[in-house]
Amino acid sequence: MEAFLEEFGSELLERLEVQVLAELLQKPDASPTAAVQRLLQTRETPPQEKEPLDSSGNNNTSNAGNHAWFTMFPLVELASLTPAAQQAKLIEFVAQLQKTPVIDPVTGRPLTAAEDLKLWTDLPYLRIYLADRSGFRYVKKDYPEAEEYPPAEVREWENRTAFMAQLTAAADALGHPMDFSLYGLYACRSAFEEEDEPVEEAVRAACIWFLYAGARMWENCQARRRFGDNPEDPRYFDLPRWRRWEEGLQAARREFRRQSTQELIQTALTELERAQQRDMLRRLP
Repeated sequence: MEAFLEEFGSELLERLEVQVLAELLQKPDASPTAAVQRLLQTRETPPQEKEPLDSSGNNNTSNAGNHAWFTMFPLVELASLTPAAQQAKLIEFVAQLQKTPVIDPVTGRPLTAAEDLKLWTDLPYLRIYLADRSGFRYVKKDYPEAEEYPPAEVREWENRTAFMAQLTAAADALGHPMDFSLYGLYACRSAFEEEDEPVEEAVRAACIWFLYAGARMWENCQARRRFGDNPEDPRYFDLPRWRRWEEGLQAARREFRRQSTQELIQTALTELERAQQRDMLRRLP
């Protein structure tokens, strides 16, 4: 929390949404269920003014948009500062929030924000903000073994990657609002499909996807899932790509000797194999 305040300022803590999330992380006995209920209560104060009905008849209020933004923005930033092993309450919070629709008492219709995304079933602003924060400039750089690794900026990126991967694994199905598989595809392409030599940080990010969402990545490949309407769009999953990524991990294991990276690669390979074995067992008569 100290790092969050240092970057964004203590005035942000005046937002009730931020207080709900901070308490969820800081208090061991705080539950995701209670946090969702508290968040719902934060917007019970009527908005000062309302925008007109949009073309679909939904009542889109500036209050709803601000409420959604000030929920998702700190959620992502706090996840970036939270190690993957400590993100379980954040993941459960999002999962429960997504199952909670919010109805405008005046119109009887779902409240919307961010281009008509429904509160909270469409998780407005979460995908938008994660997209804004998903980029990372991979630079081949030698970090001395004596230095702390990963450095802070890489550590935050890996935490955020783990957050997206764990949300994806917790999603009910492909295409669910919590499904961020596309960013797993991007991670694997960056790690294993570039013409230049692989970069350690890119390989680590791909490993994180297999570690936390290996079964979902395999499901995408089995389904030969594509993104976009253009058949030439390179954004797709398939089994040849899965094999290429597995070969890339094997090659990376020979190249990157740092112990923490070796452990990540080995765990990722184990999860790849486990995902395939589980699928085979499900197919047995």
